[in-house]
Amino acid sequence: MVNACTDPKHHVHDAAGFVAAVKAACKERGLRLTPIRAYVLELIAEADRPLKAYDLLDRVREGGGPGAAAPPTVYRALDFLLGNGFIHRLASINAFVACHHPSSRPHSVPFLICDQCHEAVELEDERVVESLETRARALGFTPLAQTLEVHGLCAACAGKSA
Repeated sequence: MVNACTDPKHHVHDAAGFVAAVKAACKERGLRLTPIRAYVLELIAEADRPLKAYDLLDRVREGGGPGAAAPPTVYRALDFLLGNGFIHRLASINAFVACHHPSSRPHSVPFLICDQCHEAVELEDERVVESLETRARALGFTPLAQTLEVHGLCAACAGKSA
């Protein structure tokens, strides 16, 4: 049996539902989700793969999103969404994905990233996060943030290779 927190299919799947959940979280926390922030969030939520910033910028321009589509505008929206835990940045591929838990605070999670199809699975497993933090503290290191990205092949791509 798969635990809901470690099941990659347990999060909000439709972009509209995801954006609605983030709007509710913003209201609850007293945050302002501007039209450009909401639009950037929607584009990330609609994507079936992680989006790079310039791909996102192109989509904003193509879609005629609210506000100026200048890179600083998109980056400010990304900073807000990242800072409030609504999206995650995948450092190794410099791309962004929606967070499984739009109503939670920013948190560390490991990601499984397929090198073939580029699917990224948020594997929220508190044991992994706690283990890394505990080991770091045991070595006298004070962790401020964690990014764990595991690269390989997803089940679908691994099946194609076989």
